[in-house]
Amino acid sequence: MPKTSFRRTRILQGALIALGVVTLSAPWAVAGEPGQQQAGTQQQTADRVVAQKDIDVGLYELVFSPSQQSIYVAATGGFGQGASDNYGEGEGGNIYRLDPQTLEIKDTIRLDQKPFGLALNEKTHTLFVGHTLDKSVSAINLDDNTTRHLALATDAEKAEAKKNDVFGPNPRQLSVDEQSNTLYVTGVGDKSVLWVIDGEDLTLDDTIEGFGTWATGLAVDHDAGRIYVSTMKDNAVRAVDMDSHRILSKWSTGGEGPLNLALDSDRHQLYVTNANSGNVTILDTQNGKVVDTLKSGEGTLALMLTGDRLYVTNRKAQTVTLFDRESHKLLDTITTPLMPNSLTAISDVSGAYVSLKQKLDENHQTDKPDSVIHIKP
Repeated sequence: MPKTSFRRTRILQGALIALGVVTLSAPWAVAGEPGQQQAGTQQQTADRVVAQKDIDVGLYELVFSPSQQSIYVAATGGFGQGASDNYGEGEGGNIYRLDPQTLEIKDTIRLDQKPFGLALNEKTHTLFVGHTLDKSVSAINLDDNTTRHLALATDAEKAEAKKNDVFGPNPRQLSVDEQSNTLYVTGVGDKSVLWVIDGEDLTLDDTIEGFGTWATGLAVDHDAGRIYVSTMKDNAVRAVDMDSHRILSKWSTGGEGPLNLALDSDRHQLYVTNANSGNVTILDTQNGKVVDTLKSGEGTLALMLTGDRLYVTNRKAQTVTLFDRESHKLLDTITTPLMPNSLTAISDVSGAYVSLKQKLDENHQTDKPDSVIHIKP
């Protein structure tokens, strides 16, 4: 393989690791084939399914907007032929608006850059979109679908990074502090950062450095004045002061390959998915100590706290696990038809909406569409 093609393949593969498509323990391999389902498990899954709909190739995060009464899901459209040469830049993608009852597509918002991460400011009816491969973010006004765009790197900076075989920082996880209308974005890469963006003007307020390699997950605690960032390569979480933008603490996650975070601010608990150890660890945000470890499944990826439950997707195990939020007891394990990725909910009792992904080949391609599924609690 020519050096330039190898370099660009590495950047694409690095982005896929950061997005949870593949795991750190096997950094250049796609997720393995799911195991054979038993008849009883298949019946259990069928009983749990409220609705399922094929959407498009390359689904990632999804959110529910109460004001629009719609689910929005990011779709890259895949990486296409020659992805190892251009790794998806400039090919664009879609945001689909789905009916939460039927999962039918009600509208399509076309974007010039491929969308991955999503964050919603319901107060302003703004959907923020992260473009991992393009080093940029967009803001969509959900009332009229108008779009604004913010580049987080110049063309010259991106060209220099390619030339020197440097990965990132590229946008991964997005989180909005609705009270201040501030968007926070983890910049995953060889030298990771946290971007602080004014949600009103869509301008970059600050770039916080010092996160080491592979900053992944993100959680914002407005009341405590803290931002939490997980870093995959050193199995750590860093606490950042919201006002000074200083890194205050670094804590061990107690697991291997941390990806995503969820915060229970009332209980001062931070939940961390650890992809390589297949578990969820719970940290006390007052001292950083691990207070519990929940065995979840191989390739633990996304998590969601809603009502009295914790939902977790386990990509390689091809399951969604449900835990009691207070006791942390495992309530159920639901096998999914495809590999589960991201989660959203419309209410405490609605269950979970999950994006399901097809297996990719060695060129990071598939000709089959990914799906969204609605499962009962």
